[in-house]
Amino acid sequence: MFIGRSYEIGLIEQCLHDRSKAQLLILYGRRRIGKSTLIGESLKGQKNVLFFEGVEGAPTRNQIDQFLDDLARQTGRVKLAARNWREVFQGIGEIIQKGRWILVFDEFPWMAAGRSQIVSDLKLYWDRWARNKDSVLFLCGSVASFMTRHLIHSKALHNRKTLEMCLGPLTPGESGRFMAQRGLWEKAQLYMCLGGVPKYLEQIDPKISLEKNLNRHCFCSSGFFIHEFETLFKEQFRAVKTYETIVRHLAVSPLGLSDLARRSNLFKGGGLHQHLENLIRAGFVRSYSPFAPTGKQRLRTRIYKLVDPFLLFYFRHMRPNLKTIEGNKSENLFRAITRDSMDQYYGFAFERLCEDSFETIRKRLGLELADIMTMGPYFQRPVGKRKGLQIDNLIMRRDKVWTIMEYKYHTTPVGMSVVEEVSRKIERLPVPVNTSVEKVLIAAAGVTKEVKQSNFFNALLTLDDLMV
Repeated sequence: MFIGRSYEIGLIEQCLHDRSKAQLLILYGRRRIGKSTLIGESLKGQKNVLFFEGVEGAPTRNQIDQFLDDLARQTGRVKLAARNWREVFQGIGEIIQKGRWILVFDEFPWMAAGRSQIVSDLKLYWDRWARNKDSVLFLCGSVASFMTRHLIHSKALHNRKTLEMCLGPLTPGESGRFMAQRGLWEKAQLYMCLGGVPKYLEQIDPKISLEKNLNRHCFCSSGFFIHEFETLFKEQFRAVKTYETIVRHLAVSPLGLSDLARRSNLFKGGGLHQHLENLIRAGFVRSYSPFAPTGKQRLRTRIYKLVDPFLLFYFRHMRPNLKTIEGNKSENLFRAITRDSMDQYYGFAFERLCEDSFETIRKRLGLELADIMTMGPYFQRPVGKRKGLQIDNLIMRRDKVWTIMEYKYHTTPVGMSVVEEVSRKIERLPVPVNTSVEKVLIAAAGVTKEVKQSNFFNALLTLDDLMV
């Protein structure tokens, strides 16, 4: 079942339809995000497609042998006797001199076996292949550090790529379509536990409840997700223990670089900063600078926040109980372990769901991207008698309007207390004299009749508005 990705497919199809020049497309993203599936969907109906996939952990000689086996099988030609990548690429060039040819190099970092020389070799031969303007080459990979350092920022391929795409998760609404037969709340909770990774969502049986699915896949010894973290990080990163330390601390709360270095006992210099950048590229972590108290500029201190729902769910509920889980074959451990903590977890996770639904929210509010000057969380630390202040999302617009967003996860409608709470926040917010405030409440279960009648909020959104 293929869901979503209409925008991404549109971009790829534009390149495929452009026959004025050869096309070099670079596609990267975290493991299991659906890169290969997207390429396959985009190439339906295309002829002369040659698909090659790197072999995880194999040395260069094995990579070349596998590549040559695939080339012979797909073309019906005798296997080449190539000794290195240059000779491999030379052989390919003889095949694709004329006519339409589409090459897919999947898991290219594995194909490279950790060495960047393959990029220089490829550049040399791509310049020759590109003389045939009907040539198309996809370079695809999961190892974000290799893809960005050696391909996206590569001097060798500078000005040669025609499309660069970092494939992200599906939206909350798209994720819910994997449980089409279940209710709205279960669809939202599915996203808050596993996120929008297609391979994860494909494990879900839509005929049974989310609780039963999570118990089967996350809390039983044979569950799909029991060792997913280790597998995921071993493939994505080299220093697994260091990355694990970082995300384990960020799973507790967002942290600045100094606080993270202190709590994790890691040097906050280039090493930690580079690890964080790799986590950001892979889509596990997000960084932002909170607004300064004046509201006119952002603070210099960057905050790092773990945003991957599965990792947050894993470190909150699974990792502390792995020994028990690995011995479980049938009992409903999910309910036993999470009985007193899931409501609190969903409360925090709902903020991420709202962040990931921003495009949907923006369209619901009629906001144009060009109208937004800046946006993000707003914080004021408590000083003396002055209380602290936190706003989930503050949007500063060009029309001199500040849009304040408040997120509330409750299973029942929110009452008038939210009006008082937001009113107090606005009183402490340093709004410029010539600026008005627009108030938006996103409440999972909606609001009471009294809140609606108060007309305090300019817009009220619920789960129904987000899960589309």
